[in-house]
Amino acid sequence: MFYSSKHALVHLFLLLVFTTQLNSQTIVSTSPENRRAVVEEFGGMYCVYCPHGHEILADLDEALTDNLILINHQTGPYANPIGNDPDLGNDYSEALQEQSALSGYPAATVNRHVFPGLEQGATGTTALGRGDWPEAVTLILTESAPVNLAAEASLNISTRELEVYIEYYYTADVDAETNRLHVGILQNNVLAPQHGGDTGNYYQHQHLFREFLTGQWGHIISNTSAGSFGSLTYNITLPEFYRDVWVDPVNIELAIFVTEDEQEVLNGIEVQPALESAHAADVNLIAIQAPVDVCAPELTPQIRFRNDGNMPLESCTMVFQVAGGASNNVSWSGSLDPLEEATMDLPTIFTSEDQNQVLTVELVNPNDTADPSSYNNSREHNFTVAPLANGSLFELALRTDEFGYEVYWEIVDALGTIYASGGNELVGETNGGAQIATPSDPGAYSSNEFVIEEFFLPFEGCYELRILDDYADGLCCFYGNGFFRLRLPGQAPILEGAEFGALDESHFSINFEVTSSNELVTDIPISIYPNPLQVGQPLSIQWPTEAPAAYSWQLLRADGSTVANGNEAALPNSSSLPSGYYVFQLHFAEELIVLPLIIAE
Repeated sequence: MFYSSKHALVHLFLLLVFTTQLNSQTIVSTSPENRRAVVEEFGGMYCVYCPHGHEILADLDEALTDNLILINHQTGPYANPIGNDPDLGNDYSEALQEQSALSGYPAATVNRHVFPGLEQGATGTTALGRGDWPEAVTLILTESAPVNLAAEASLNISTRELEVYIEYYYTADVDAETNRLHVGILQNNVLAPQHGGDTGNYYQHQHLFREFLTGQWGHIISNTSAGSFGSLTYNITLPEFYRDVWVDPVNIELAIFVTEDEQEVLNGIEVQPALESAHAADVNLIAIQAPVDVCAPELTPQIRFRNDGNMPLESCTMVFQVAGGASNNVSWSGSLDPLEEATMDLPTIFTSEDQNQVLTVELVNPNDTADPSSYNNSREHNFTVAPLANGSLFELALRTDEFGYEVYWEIVDALGTIYASGGNELVGETNGGAQIATPSDPGAYSSNEFVIEEFFLPFEGCYELRILDDYADGLCCFYGNGFFRLRLPGQAPILEGAEFGALDESHFSINFEVTSSNELVTDIPISIYPNPLQVGQPLSIQWPTEAPAAYSWQLLRADGSTVANGNEAALPNSSSLPSGYYVFQLHFAEELIVLPLIIAE
């Protein structure tokens, strides 16, 4: 992907002032209010139903606006990154997940409150399934809040310096010995995969939790009687990265709330910092958007960039290269107002022969000046060039986990034609992740079963191996240690894997220019006719010169299974064959010819 794994330290300075004098209050209301709903969602990029949960919360947010505070915790097994996928996690969410006692994903707490009869897990716990979120939010909004909150924030997008001023005022007594103030940093529009729900590699993750400025369990408030007032000021410099995610100051928001001890949320607010820029010209490369798995030895990326300066951006230069290759550049000109975004297609980039490659893009010279904040100018995009196979007969070695009936696989071409498939047909129809498969479904494999599936691919070009799992936990490593390996018989795997969510998609290419015996030749002008062949018609071979003294043939279905075979004494008899697509293989000397054949009614 386009993320760096560099880390930076957060420098935090806290000025705390407590007073019981009402005249110190400036922005917080002293009138009683109802609670706002603070929804803390738990899920991950491999969670199939998380996108549906996001839709539910987005609809609530549109209806409730300031009365709803959303926090997206990426945590649990579906958040652990695989391969080049970024780490969207943090150091705080796991403890909150354990506190909720959730029993599945996605789950959420609403004000960390217990809603009898709605618990996702055991009685008396706070985690809720997504179907119960709207009801819980509605109930919370009817309750009175013993404490009011207000805050103001400013953020310099050039220096990442954030200042937060917070006031709270108690309108009623709170019996708990202590309350705790929490200040959460969230980031919106984080472009990253969301494999669950088949939403692709550039899903926009919203309200992504990054850290608490107040620590895991918050800043202690000791005086919680009616009329108590307090104020706090935070001055911090945001890091350049949280784990693998680049910090985009423009998309930062704050979730501020008060809890009774470490549990019940008494009230909360969401704050959007006022933004300012210290530089006239500052260009920001937001993302490189390109395939992560390609067949052709070329790539045509698109980049998204933004003007982070305080004056219009009228020009800049894009410098790009595949690691180890020549550096190229292209100029951009136009007019972008401050904080305005644009997209641009880069010229086609020719890749090297390495399977795993990295594209680097850097934006320089905004408005013909040196860029003053270079940390946001360059990004990397990791991609894979599909392996090349010199053959037509393949085998897929597959070991299932403890739930073999959840697995389905298929080989498709660029047009979506399925050439081979196996496993649970119902999973294939639902595209994985539906969690409806049973051991009695058609084609279902057994648990911990090892199978080798053979199939024939008749043409050169690009194919895709798709492995689907009904429960969206792949073949490894939650319940057993399954795997898949695609290979030519007797050779090393060209594709293999085990860990994925609902779907793993991997490309590979076929090139019939091989040098082994039984060489496959495609440029000898041999044809079969008529083609299409009417049922009952005889088939003939058109040789460029004299026919060889001896040859053999095979007639295959599109899935590679053999229909008939023979030699020069007799060609296939079409009178008993159903109409459809076939492959005719012709063997002579040390050569192999593969020809498509259509039998029509």
